[in-house]
Amino acid sequence: MHSILIPVDGSSHSKHAIKYAISSIKEGLRAEIHLINVQPDILPMGDLPLIDLDLVEKSQHEQSKKVIRSASRLLRNAGLSYTKNISKGSIANNIVSYAKEHGCNSIIMGTRGMGLIGNVILGSTSNQVVRLAKIPVTLVK
Repeated sequence: MHSILIPVDGSSHSKHAIKYAISSIKEGLRAEIHLINVQPDILPMGDLPLIDLDLVEKSQHEQSKKVIRSASRLLRNAGLSYTKNISKGSIANNIVSYAKEHGCNSIIMGTRGMGLIGNVILGSTSNQVVRLAKIPVTLVK
């Protein structure tokens, strides 16, 4: 059976990726779905006494749960089962590592559509995943 990893961040683009995967399955693709939300590490610069890192981490965890809950709702409404994962660290690296560790055959993910200038200056998670992944990556707008 085919195994699809869908990274989700709560954006409309990641919802489109979920809907794309759902339509592929409804068209006959036999696949299991994995959802992942990755929160970036918070790297304090020097001594920042005004930032409560525990509070920030708790907030990130709550945000992950909210994003996964929203994505899960779409899959449940379509009658599909799924596996979910929340992690923290380098977003693109965690996505690719999860796909490899869980034997995923492909990644379907949204792209923010920053355009050429935005991608050149800031890069993008989707571009990094495409570069790092050894499996097919489908980008959905």
